[in-house]
Amino acid sequence: MTDFLAHKEHAYHLQEHAILENEDGTYEYMAWDTKGEKLSWIRGQAKILGDVLGLTSITSQGEEETIETQLELKYELSQLPEWDKTKYYCVITQESLGGLLKYCGTGKFVMKGEQEYKAVQEKLKTYGVHISSE
Repeated sequence: MTDFLAHKEHAYHLQEHAILENEDGTYEYMAWDTKGEKLSWIRGQAKILGDVLGLTSITSQGEEETIETQLELKYELSQLPEWDKTKYYCVITQESLGGLLKYCGTGKFVMKGEQEYKAVQEKLKTYGVHISSE
């Protein structure tokens, strides 16, 4: 897990995720969740689709045993620059099915009635991704 954040010159903070820009131009993400005294994590691929960062297939996952790891993680994430390469992000649960669309800066949902929602939804369709309309 710590090797992911070791490349700080290419790592960004996006809400509860860390985003890593690889030297070949590809992206990866990592996300964490606390379950009691354990810290679970997932790591996966990310793709820029227009103005949306799509968090896609999980490539690995695991658990850390100590609560100190969680405190270290929060500190490390706070030291990373904010992600600013896209305006929105969403989790893509299957190859063509996206989750709910969120603003990168705030983590708030882009609501279906908002003017920009439909434009982003249409743009994602050109990449073969259909976002949830819930």
